[in-house]
Amino acid sequence: MSPVKPVGLGFGLLGTTNTAPISDAQAEEMFAAAWEMGLRRFDTAPLYGGRLSEERLGRLLRGHPRDACVLSTKVGRYRAYAAHVVNPKDNPGDWHDYTREMTLRSVEESLRLLGTDHLDIVFVHDCDAYLDAARDGALPALAELKAQGVIGAVGCGSNSAATHAALLRDSDLDVLMVAGRFTLLDQSAADTLLPLCLSRGVQVELAAPFNSGILATGPDVAATRFDYQPPDAALRDRVRAIQAACQAEGVALKRAALHYAAAHPAVTRLVLGLIHADGLRSNLDDLSAPVPDTLWPALARLDIPNPTSLTS
Repeated sequence: MSPVKPVGLGFGLLGTTNTAPISDAQAEEMFAAAWEMGLRRFDTAPLYGGRLSEERLGRLLRGHPRDACVLSTKVGRYRAYAAHVVNPKDNPGDWHDYTREMTLRSVEESLRLLGTDHLDIVFVHDCDAYLDAARDGALPALAELKAQGVIGAVGCGSNSAATHAALLRDSDLDVLMVAGRFTLLDQSAADTLLPLCLSRGVQVELAAPFNSGILATGPDVAATRFDYQPPDAALRDRVRAIQAACQAEGVALKRAALHYAAAHPAVTRLVLGLIHADGLRSNLDDLSAPVPDTLWPALARLDIPNPTSLTS
């Protein structure tokens, strides 16, 4: 069986330095496994390791037909090369630049590192506090590159549903990468953003369906994370209740989390993190296995809305 929605891979892990670093050999093994499993949608960003992810992904793509995969990167948020990471969500030293000049330079550098002459998608990255700058600088620059055939689609990538909705109302976007905002723990994209995408015909790639880990590991793993941070006791209790409701329907929490994120009609693809072969295969197996019709009503009793009915 095939997954209920197409799956892509985010290559943030290729940019880690001091936090959970992986070797080139491990990266090659993971990528080879993903390719063998049929995955062809790959996403990276200058932020990830200060272009270390782009550099390594470019090496992994050598020898593979370029037109066989869908490749994206981002512009606007940056980090020094191989910088020490204290806080993945808001690391000291990160900077934002959404000017036309920087956007064009950034795309040029991404093309060089990734070893390609075109990108399928470029996202404006985390412009939550810089909406006007993105509208005035980065988005027009990306539109120019799209008109030239250098990029195929223009999008926004953010952890904020409000950012996506604000840009979508007055900008011509093709695709959004919505990270962590339609999950078992957070449905903030449901009321406005996802219905707007349906009405506008804008694709939605739903990233971070596990909210950085806790919806995969469960609440009782000490090192688990919610939105890159340690979860507090109340959040762990909330996940514990969700897990119990899923188990009562014969569904593991991780499988339920994946199916929930994929079930909304606006979601066209899930984007998962690059992981070892067994973990990736487990996720694909979960997405290929059905969940009972009784799962969504059971979760509704915990005030988690039915994902299949959230269209307006």
